[in-house]
Order: sequence, then C-alpha cells, then structure tokens
Amino acid sequence: MARKIRRNQNAEIIEYIKLKAAAGGGGASGGGSFYTPGETLTCQVLAKEPGGYSVLIANESLAGFLPTQEKLDLGVMVSAHFVCVHNKRLLLSAKFSTGAQTLSSNS
Repeated sequence: MARKIRRNQNAEIIEYIKLKAAAGGGGASGGGSFYTPGETLTCQVLAKEPGGYSVLIANESLAGFLPTQEKLDLGVMVSAHFVCVHNKRLLLSAKFSTGAQTLSSNS
C-alpha cells in the first residue's frame, strides 16, 4: 500500500536531496553537481544573523550561512568558500578579508 507524502514533507525531501548533493552525497539520480570544501560560490546576502549573515547560493537556490564580522549590505552578491552542510544550510567561509569585496548590488 503506497503512502501519500504531504506537500510540506515533499518540500523537505527535495531540500534534503539538494543539500546532500551539495555536500557531495549525490542527488536523486545518484550523481549531479556537488561542492567540494574550499570551492568558491557566489551568494546573495539575505539577512543579518548573530555571528554573520544568511545567504542564498546563486543559481542553486540553496540556503547558506556566512559567518563574518564584516558589515555587508543586504542584497549584495559576495564570493565565499564552501565548508560543509550544517543545520540544513551550507556553511561558508568568507573569501574576503578587511573591506568586504562585493560582486554587485541590487540597489
């Protein structure tokens, strides 16, 4: 007997597959794209959080966290390095040092 998956469960399963693929565990097809530690990713700064910013990985629509003490404007695109998947988000490492280098702004 087949079990129906509720809509929100389906969204959670899809998000899990994306995160697993991003971490190098393969996607629904067993392959697909994935990130390696240290790989440079472009992300958009979404919101300030304690210890950094929540970001969205460009072209992938994956949630991420960028820990930094730098002040970043919301909406800007920045480069960061992939570290791992933590708490259902991609953990990133700042690619910039002092004076954050942003790629572009949506202002």
